[in-house]
Amino acid sequence: MNRAETVAKNSGGVEKIPSFIKINITMRIREIIPVAAGRKSADVLIKNANIVNVFSGTIEKNNIALFKKRIAGIGDYIKGKKIIDLKGLYLVPGLIDAHLHIESSRLSPREFARLVLSKGTTTIIADPHEIANVLGLDGVEYMIKVTEGIPLNVYISLPSAVPATNLETAGAELSVGDMIGFLEEHPRIRALGEVMNYPGVINCDHDLIAKIELLRHRYKKIDGHAPWLSGKALNAYISAFIRSDHESTKKEEALEKLMRGMQIFIREGTAARNLDTLIEIVNDKNFPYFSFCTDDKDPIDIINEGHIDYMVRTAIKKGIDPINAIRMATINTARYFDLRSMGAIAPGYKADMLVIENLEEFNIKKVIKDSRVIVDDGELTEEIIGDLPDIKGELGPMNPKNIDEEDLIVKNIGKKIRVLEVFPDTIITRELISEPFVKNGIIIANPDKDILKIVVLDRYKGKNFTVGFIKGLGIKRGAIGTSVGHDSHNVAIVGENDSDMLFALKELKKMGGGLIVVNDQKTISRLPLPIAGLMSDKPLRNVLKEIKGLNKGLKAIGAEKDPFMTLSFVQLAVIPEIKITDRGIVDVSKQEFVPLFVS
Repeated sequence: MNRAETVAKNSGGVEKIPSFIKINITMRIREIIPVAAGRKSADVLIKNANIVNVFSGTIEKNNIALFKKRIAGIGDYIKGKKIIDLKGLYLVPGLIDAHLHIESSRLSPREFARLVLSKGTTTIIADPHEIANVLGLDGVEYMIKVTEGIPLNVYISLPSAVPATNLETAGAELSVGDMIGFLEEHPRIRALGEVMNYPGVINCDHDLIAKIELLRHRYKKIDGHAPWLSGKALNAYISAFIRSDHESTKKEEALEKLMRGMQIFIREGTAARNLDTLIEIVNDKNFPYFSFCTDDKDPIDIINEGHIDYMVRTAIKKGIDPINAIRMATINTARYFDLRSMGAIAPGYKADMLVIENLEEFNIKKVIKDSRVIVDDGELTEEIIGDLPDIKGELGPMNPKNIDEEDLIVKNIGKKIRVLEVFPDTIITRELISEPFVKNGIIIANPDKDILKIVVLDRYKGKNFTVGFIKGLGIKRGAIGTSVGHDSHNVAIVGENDSDMLFALKELKKMGGGLIVVNDQKTISRLPLPIAGLMSDKPLRNVLKEIKGLNKGLKAIGAEKDPFMTLSFVQLAVIPEIKITDRGIVDVSKQEFVPLFVS
């Protein structure tokens, strides 16, 4: 087998990616000192730059000498093997995303790198939580190995919640014992991934506390995830060395977490948009304790809006000082994660920088990564090639139960039903108690009131499934299906009628996972995601074309907005208020199942 290949076993598991020998090209200190001292020519000389200094908060017009992948010095350097004259343009550090899931882009890691590099993001802290819930450590190892040697700094948060809860069926289980050797083997692991099981922390869950102890004793960060947590419960959560949070949706919530010592990751993704609200509490005194993250962002939104650069631009428009906005996107995050050579333009730091025409508009002209111009006027100037070839084809199990129309029937028993209500720009849901829409003694969808039927099916063992009702997706006819369902990523099908729902399930299984839109038992559009049912194995341009096709198909069935990102969170049983998994309808606050019918 090729050293980079990962193949699906008959059981749905994955063979480990073989280890390999990497040539050590690390720069030695004795090599950079003569360049910094001006005794040797720089590899690259950047002239006439207006340098944004994130330490002093000032702008300095000067030259910069680069050696290998580092900044050797700032000053009156005049010699370089290659010279870039910026003619007064601004130079800022490469942007850092404090928390994201690559899988949510539906792109393979390298195609994701192509996209975000063009937007000025040079470093990410990726939590491969999604693929870990499907494939376990083999999935995490895939994400690490396939990003070796690419021109994007990819650091890893080792997932803490695999499975996220005991209220769903997951594809894997990640224990403390599994983590120990893996942690030592992979130095790019910087943190324990978002600790979503905050009731487990507060109640001293043995296994979860052991994971926290394991990483904090190795001086790794412990990432948080605690929506609505407050008061003594918040104190208990933070006392477990959990020092960041990206789930604040209200100003009061973020301020309390800030005052208790948390680094606040302001999130602006696709389904959850908190920037406009939270940026109002940032000021000249507290800005060091804020960072920017995207968490989960659709590639179309990244292309149309931007990535972390969009957050910088928006913050500036909202009245934040441009240098402070840049600090929140760079040095604040680097210091939080102890990335000692990133987030600033200074001697010894990595030569990851952006050339900006105008600080207020923050329009990126060039991206310099490891001393090379890799993006010029928004276009990549080189291919994204890693140390190992990427995989192609199907990876991971896709075995949902074969159900029929009888399985989807919900008989009316004269009681009200629980409906899961979703909203745009947030992943928080509401429990709606509703009179059912009944025909011939059967409860059916009511698209006039935006209430549809939903079924969630275990895709690993093919045993469990749950039927319920959902409001807020905007579909008028037909059905949609997805294998992206945080966090265990079971299959979810939503529809106006049962026959289209069953057709969508059959076609989704046939293509090995992905997203699908159907009507009158015909496929209108689809996006295959063969890598763990989460990511495409095709180039960015192909994926974008398929996503545009999906959007066209969604309009054909009446959806004005893309419901797929919102739908992907309805299984997430750690985000209030009510969720649905393959095992049942979940009251999140109580962490227990509740019936569909309400007395």
